[in-house]
Amino acid sequence: MPNKRQYITSFSNPKVKWVAGLKEKRNRDDEKKFFIEGYREIKKAITSNAKSPIPCLPVKITSLFISPECFLGENEEALIGSVHCPIFELPRKIFEKISYRDRPDGLIAVAETPDAHVPWDKIKSIDTNPILIIEGVEKPGNLGTILRTAEGAGVELVIVTDPRIDLFNPNVVRASTGTIFTLPVYIGDLNEVLTKFKSKGYKRYAVTPEGKTLYTSVNMKEKSVFLFGSEQYGLSTDAKKLSDDTLHLPMLGEADSLNLAMSCGIVLYESIRQRNK
Repeated sequence: MPNKRQYITSFSNPKVKWVAGLKEKRNRDDEKKFFIEGYREIKKAITSNAKSPIPCLPVKITSLFISPECFLGENEEALIGSVHCPIFELPRKIFEKISYRDRPDGLIAVAETPDAHVPWDKIKSIDTNPILIIEGVEKPGNLGTILRTAEGAGVELVIVTDPRIDLFNPNVVRASTGTIFTLPVYIGDLNEVLTKFKSKGYKRYAVTPEGKTLYTSVNMKEKSVFLFGSEQYGLSTDAKKLSDDTLHLPMLGEADSLNLAMSCGIVLYESIRQRNK
């Protein structure tokens, strides 16, 4: 039986203020809720079927806000029918107030914030698929793009250490196009993470502009962990000391480094090339 819709017609409705407030980290922390905007992002959140033996972040949707006036396709109603939670229908002008986007598509889901700490008891040996560690990332859009790239490159697991942003920032969800829900993504302590993977037989490579080894020179067919640092400060001294080798990408112009997400993409797709060769 389809969920009964509740209609919101006033900007002063408390639900409007509440869901719009989830754009702010302090409100997400207080409510232990975050929001997922967009058809494809919500669809991935509710139909995550990652092939990895490591579980993805669990997503429990608690409410859905919709505006049929903003729908862009023909599949929205089927998606709405598959979500079992309170549904609030809003006119376009009110929906645009709660939206995080310039051109919303009429769908926002509110979900419980899951525990994002690394589930070490569920992480076994992971064949030869690479693992990605991002230390101190500062820009939500960059992290989202990295997650999207990592999933495309067959990364088995992403761990964010010393995060300076909220993993559930709406910009992370948006830039990842929902892959934050289909790829195992967790938060962990740098020293613990690197020590654990050393004990599991992984080679740990710190990718940094001053790295000693050209990134194409190492054997990425073996079990590998790749570390990347923040946009402003790069990798910490500890990250480089605890790694087995430091890698660099060639820089032939005046710029001394590449965008973080771009650097990740180059290294990860080199790992695909080597594994498929």
